[in-house]
Amino acid sequence: MNKAVGLVQVAPKQCELQEFSLPTLEEGAVLVRVEANGLCASDIDAYNGIDSYWDGRQRILGHEIVGVIEDMGAKTKIRDSFNVGDRVAVNPFVICGMCTACLRGDQQGCNGTRVRLRYGAVPTEVEPALWGGYATHVYIPPSGILYRVPDGIGALDATLWNPISGGYEWAVVRGGIQPGQKVLILGPGQRGLASIFAIRHAGADQVVVTGLSRDQYKLDLAMELGADATINVEKENLIERAKELTGGAGFDVVIDTTPHATQPLVDALEVVARTGTIVAIGIKNRPLDGFPIDQLLMKRVRLQGWVGQSNDSFQRALDLIGSERFPVHKLRTHVFGLDELGTAIDVLGGVNTTEKAVNVVITPTWA
Repeated sequence: MNKAVGLVQVAPKQCELQEFSLPTLEEGAVLVRVEANGLCASDIDAYNGIDSYWDGRQRILGHEIVGVIEDMGAKTKIRDSFNVGDRVAVNPFVICGMCTACLRGDQQGCNGTRVRLRYGAVPTEVEPALWGGYATHVYIPPSGILYRVPDGIGALDATLWNPISGGYEWAVVRGGIQPGQKVLILGPGQRGLASIFAIRHAGADQVVVTGLSRDQYKLDLAMELGADATINVEKENLIERAKELTGGAGFDVVIDTTPHATQPLVDALEVVARTGTIVAIGIKNRPLDGFPIDQLLMKRVRLQGWVGQSNDSFQRALDLIGSERFPVHKLRTHVFGLDELGTAIDVLGGVNTTEKAVNVVITPTWA
């Protein structure tokens, strides 16, 4: 095959298949044949054309990419350990590795590249066009970061590396979870549920997940994945239930994964332990009026805001999947082909209310 096929976004909610020439690879560059691409909430915004990257130019969406190395340019030092045929996961960001943000581990803050390169967001007019996972192939430049998928792990399970890495970044790295601590996850989305694995791996004594009545299937799944308890905040009093579960002490770490809703962040202050930590990762898209800052001060709570994951957390997530200690496959509920992207978006976003979605995957090889 001397051509790549990509599902190109030409307008909000409108994509079409287009052919592209396979690139000639320079030293250190890699061509990955895409096997699977996980979806997240940001993909819904991108598909609808309301994400911060969209400027009207055509692009191939998809940033949670797993595939097999099909071709490589002349090897460089960072490519020495990789070979054609290796299954790999692709870091969503292409960074310079030398600017201040990169040196402190803030990949999303990189400002050392001429064009901001984030898979699923780069216009196809930027050569060689293959910058998204909804395609048969994706191009990895010499500075792109790859992670080898552990032997014996299939492409579908490997796509879970991205949401699980969030658990490491938010709970373990930013939340500072220590063995024996009690952790509350606000929101049972795929990233909230995937965090259970990392939190358990870190040695937490108690993991509790909250949700709404419509999330009951996700709360049930949380128990299967290793949670100790769940709280339906529409049927139970969150604050009273938190006191009951923690003996009145509160949770050592509270992770707010809920998008848009601001009340969970206020609730987090009520249920976090004195000198505890709140990690806010759910994008609200609005200011938070009436935030009880004095309560934050008096309880001496640490409030950590964070978006994205670090290189270390990505690697830890793949190591966890490779250990096969946790039932990560239970997160996956749907797999769709490229021609079913619109349906996949509706399922993940809850527009299709007959489907119970958690982890949704797009793959060009699915039949």
